[in-house]
Amino acid sequence: MVQLWQTLLLPSLLFNIISAVPALLPSSPAIRTIYEFPNETWIENIAVRSNGNLLLNILSSPDLYELSPLNPTPGSAKLLHTFPFATGLAGIAEIESDVFAVVVGNWSVETFTTTPGSWSVWKVDFNHLWDNLPQVSKIADVTKASFLNGMTLLAPGSPYLLIADSVLGVVWRLNYLTSEYEIILESPLMQPAVSPIVLGINGIHIFNSSAYFTNSFKGFFARVPITLDGPNAGSATGVYEIVANNGVGDDFAFDREGNAYIAQDPSDGLQLVSPEGKVTLLAGNTNSTIVEGDTADAFGRTKLDENILYVVTNGGIAGRVAGTQITGGKVIAVDVKELL
Repeated sequence: MVQLWQTLLLPSLLFNIISAVPALLPSSPAIRTIYEFPNETWIENIAVRSNGNLLLNILSSPDLYELSPLNPTPGSAKLLHTFPFATGLAGIAEIESDVFAVVVGNWSVETFTTTPGSWSVWKVDFNHLWDNLPQVSKIADVTKASFLNGMTLLAPGSPYLLIADSVLGVVWRLNYLTSEYEIILESPLMQPAVSPIVLGINGIHIFNSSAYFTNSFKGFFARVPITLDGPNAGSATGVYEIVANNGVGDDFAFDREGNAYIAQDPSDGLQLVSPEGKVTLLAGNTNSTIVEGDTADAFGRTKLDENILYVVTNGGIAGRVAGTQITGGKVIAVDVKELL
């Protein structure tokens, strides 16, 4: 078992880049909570369907939920599937139209431990419904992995997924058609920091033929140019480089211009990092609960919410704001145009 509780709970590991910036007021109309789960529900990741509905991966239980963000009411999050022989879900990515890959594995929120060798990737297919639920099947057991975390499709139409391993500090390439997998990217920039910090690379996404990634506790956002096709698809074609020394970073989303919106659990901030590396704090800090415990985010996909960034949280489980209580994981709608 790999111990992660020190990594997530030590406040001394948080970076000063956030704490010096005042938080937006919770009453800001640009930032509003649209849904909250019961206490100690850790939402780890999010994806958006073409119909606008949100898919929510729970890390504190092996559950996948769906939520309509334009009509959220208490209890309206729909449980789609509980994955067997696992304790939580991590990354999620759309691999074909309305078909998603989900990272599943053994993780304990109570002890903050992960079990190497327990991780797998599953397919959730909304094109084939049974009793109004998607068809779910396993793609592969990734038994050589230690802690699969963020995940992205290499390119539209590609059979390859890139999956960050936060403990090994590498990126696995998984062919979701053949179930074959191998390490495709590795660099000191992906490795965990010095013990007891055991989390390295976390979120990973592709923009303009480069793989961008966060390193949670080395505290930077980095990239490397990669090839998108051929037998070496996903491999590096150039130098790994740090885009910004922006502090703690979890998962993130890109806008059309290549700006990255980075969730900062457990620093409790939401950042914008430009392609040139300029860092702007949009919301929150270590003394604010407005996006407390934010783990990932994704933009809406309909005309009504294409400028809304949906941020998911763990309610502060990994390090709550001083003087506050842990809450349920939240889905927060952030109107980025109002903040820029």
